[in-house]
Amino acid sequence: GCGDKPAIWIDGGIHAREWVSPATVTWMLKELVENDDQHSDLTQNMDWYILPDHNPDGYAYSRNSDRMWRRTRSDTGSIFGCKGVDANRNWGYHWNEGGASNDKCSDTYHGPEAFSEVENRNVRDFLLSAKDKLVFYNTLHSYSQLILLPWSYTSTPPDNYDELLEVANLGNEALAANGGSEYEVGCIPCILYPASGGSLDWTLGVAGIKFSYAMELRDTGRYGFLLPPEQIIPTAQETWAFHITVIREIFNRLSTDTQ
Repeated sequence: GCGDKPAIWIDGGIHAREWVSPATVTWMLKELVENDDQHSDLTQNMDWYILPDHNPDGYAYSRNSDRMWRRTRSDTGSIFGCKGVDANRNWGYHWNEGGASNDKCSDTYHGPEAFSEVENRNVRDFLLSAKDKLVFYNTLHSYSQLILLPWSYTSTPPDNYDELLEVANLGNEALAANGGSEYEVGCIPCILYPASGGSLDWTLGVAGIKFSYAMELRDTGRYGFLLPPEQIIPTAQETWAFHITVIREIFNRLSTDTQ
């Protein structure tokens, strides 16, 4: 029954300006529910938890006031009136250990303490309540076309890095076959830069969600955050292909492990 099966978590929109992220997550939710007969094993074998918009106040501000807004909208006590925290530098696993800023006006401001942001506390508490069932976590960002593996704070890999990479590569092959986009796979500092306080470090390091990932969706810079609307559905379709492949692979591995 519901709540008793291995569980999947997908979220989007932790950074407000990355509009294709919540749009993609919403499309995948629609696909999962409305076309269940085409992939019924996904809902029969797994429970799904989907959060289309992790940072709703920031997203609303990016729609109404500042298209390039990234952070939350909390009051930080800035003498310059700067608001908000980078919600993906605010998670409490190796918080403030590089790649985040002490400057309250910086886009990568990590907050006054780990989990200062109510959005992160709420997601944290839910994930902890379900951590014994959760086997997959993915947080969707844009842009750069990357499939990112822990850790964020260091290039020293986690113990299960090889398995994370193997499964991610399977998903990447399916993504390319269903959309034609080329994504790069690797750890965050290996491809980008150190970024402590990220959610996928906490989900693996604290919650113990074995298959913890992040993705940077389309594109590679031509449009950047201003991705044209006609690219939403193709982005979502290829991202969905990644998820179908990865989640079926994880379920098969879980089934093998319990035999």
